[in-house]
This record gives sequence, C-alpha cells and structure tokens, in this order.
Amino acid sequence: MYISGKDKLGYINGDLPQPQKSDPTFRKWRTENAVVKGWLINSMDPKLIGNYIRFPTAKAVWDAIATTYFDGTNTSQVYDLKRKVTRLKQGGGSIETYYNNLQGLWREIDFRRPNSMKCESDIQRYNSILQEDRVYTFLDGLDDRLDKIRGDVLQIQPFPTIEQAYAHVRREDLGSKRNNVDKNRYHA
Repeated sequence: MYISGKDKLGYINGDLPQPQKSDPTFRKWRTENAVVKGWLINSMDPKLIGNYIRFPTAKAVWDAIATTYFDGTNTSQVYDLKRKVTRLKQGGGSIETYYNNLQGLWREIDFRRPNSMKCESDIQRYNSILQEDRVYTFLDGLDDRLDKIRGDVLQIQPFPTIEQAYAHVRREDLGSKRNNVDKNRYHA
C-alpha cells in the first residue's frame, strides 16, 4: 500500500525495469529504486535484513521474499490468523482494544478467504452463521468479570450481530463501572 501510494509500484512489479547505465534516466531510476528497496528492508524484522540487503534491486528483494514466504495460497496465512483469533483474549485490557484486534484479524481472514457463493440465500445464511460464530468467539475471550453480561448477550433475540454484541457489552460494562463509582462516593 505504501509503495503504491508513493507511485513506485513499478519498482517491485517489473513495470519500471532497470534502464541501461548509458540511458539518461538511469540515475533517477537508481535513486528511486534505492528508496523503494530501503522501504522494503526497513519494514522487515531486523533478523531478516541480512538475507535481503545485498539484492541489487527492489524487485529482486520483493521476488525473493515472495518466493520464500508465499506458498501460492493463503492457507498458511489464514491458519495463522485463525490461531490468533482463537487465542486472543481481553486479558484485563480494554474491551475496545480486544474487539478492534478481533475485527482486524477477521477482516484479514475475510480478505484472504472471500466468499465465492453465488446464491443470495446461501450467502445470507453463511453470513448469519459467520456472525454468530464471531459473537461466540468475542464473548469467549472476554474477562471472567463480564460473565453476567456475556450471559445477557446470549439471551438477546434475535441473536445479535458482532457489532450489536460489542455495543451491548461495552454499554453494560460502562454502566456497571459508573454504578460502582457512585456506590463508592456514597459510602465515602
């Protein structure tokens, strides 16, 4: 995205091949290629940089990374994302952060595994099941102190979407925190 946004995608996809050294555009190409290569190198885990720093062009770096880490499918990436989803917990942090992290992982999974169904009713049913599963996952990862709210969400009819479940949990949690603050003030 960043490289495309800077209008330099041609340096990694081959649309801007290296000109001959005698070509008047060579110096500009060499400079811009070095910038793009720098962006790629600087975005890497420091342990990997040594494997790619000596490649002569940004395209060579890009191609080597693609060969090394992309297996031609999204299977391994989807597996890793799904593992992250199942292991993600609120862990005492904010509900907002937990929910946003889940949403980010789900968006990435959806991008890598688009729904190829054609029948509208099947698509609706699939999306309904997917929403329900995501609500279960969200609720499961909440802190134990939210057990009552979790139970309340499971009783909502019709069953809520993930957005509705999050809104309910957030609202109820904020309400219970306000009530606790008010009780503490009253007793003080």
